[in-house]
Amino acid sequence: MSRPIVSVIIVNWNGANYLETCLVSLARQQHCRLEILIVDNASTDCSSEVVASFQMQHPKLPVIFIRNAQNEGFCRANNQGIRASSGEFVLLLNADVTLQPLFVAKLLQVMRNDRKVGIVAGKLLSGLDPQKIDSTGIVIYKNRRAVDRGQQEADDGRYAEQEEIFGASGAACLYRRAMLEALKYSRKELAEFQPTDQPHDEYLDELFFAYKEDVDLSWRAQLAGWKCIYTPEAVGYHFRKWGMGKRQQIPKWVRRQSLKNRYVMLLKNERWNTLMPSLLPVIWFELLSLGYMLIREPYLFAVIHDIVRLWPAIKQKRRLTQQRACRSEAPERLLHWFQ
Repeated sequence: MSRPIVSVIIVNWNGANYLETCLVSLARQQHCRLEILIVDNASTDCSSEVVASFQMQHPKLPVIFIRNAQNEGFCRANNQGIRASSGEFVLLLNADVTLQPLFVAKLLQVMRNDRKVGIVAGKLLSGLDPQKIDSTGIVIYKNRRAVDRGQQEADDGRYAEQEEIFGASGAACLYRRAMLEALKYSRKELAEFQPTDQPHDEYLDELFFAYKEDVDLSWRAQLAGWKCIYTPEAVGYHFRKWGMGKRQQIPKWVRRQSLKNRYVMLLKNERWNTLMPSLLPVIWFELLSLGYMLIREPYLFAVIHDIVRLWPAIKQKRRLTQQRACRSEAPERLLHWFQ
């Protein structure tokens, strides 16, 4: 059997309700060779039965099922899948996403046109309301708040042109393996400051567990001189649980993870020559956040303890991240993305 061009990594945790539709949409992909790796984080629903049934119905499609004894988190599980995969390109895909038949082929077309492109994002529409956009990539503001571009906007012809963007939503995006290998925190590097652990190559930073890891990887890619491209010709549907304007529906542990990850990301990736022009918006945003936390969500102050506990690892990963940064890149290129 010839080597797959694209390795699809699906991290699943009790996602049986969506998983079958997601897998069927992969089986219908055209003009590309795939392998599918499903990393299951100790699901207690019928996810394993869904995968077994899919394998029986599609015996010629390479499917690898990795089952963890506990929930290892989104980042670690994705890293497991990437390490076990063999494709030249890696598609990270949420179980609650379905793809149109040419989704992967259209992303590949962009990748092949420019070897400096490391990430490609398609157009994700809301699975609950396909007339609305879920994501056309990630935009990051001067205050360093990152959001899905176009989320909840009408799909009425906007975002209709292929263009370079800051980053891609981890719900469904294609990565060049060469970029992932260049950006990873290697097992040898991690062993230097995690002597009691059993380190392994980390493509997504496992300090994050889940949430904002896609923003972090996009930022690291930009620092190293890689491009991220959005193409509207690749269309998928995301059945997102939460979105903009629905904060009160988000569990408290998710809000804490998200806030903690914001600071991990800033401490690792920010550079003085890009921070200083945005210092006032960043400070103002932090003051507003502090006031909101004091009044509405004081439990989030536990994030301070999280950052102190993680500081040795953050410091070392910052060193590695900045070592990979392209020193010849003018700061204006990065400043362009902080809108």
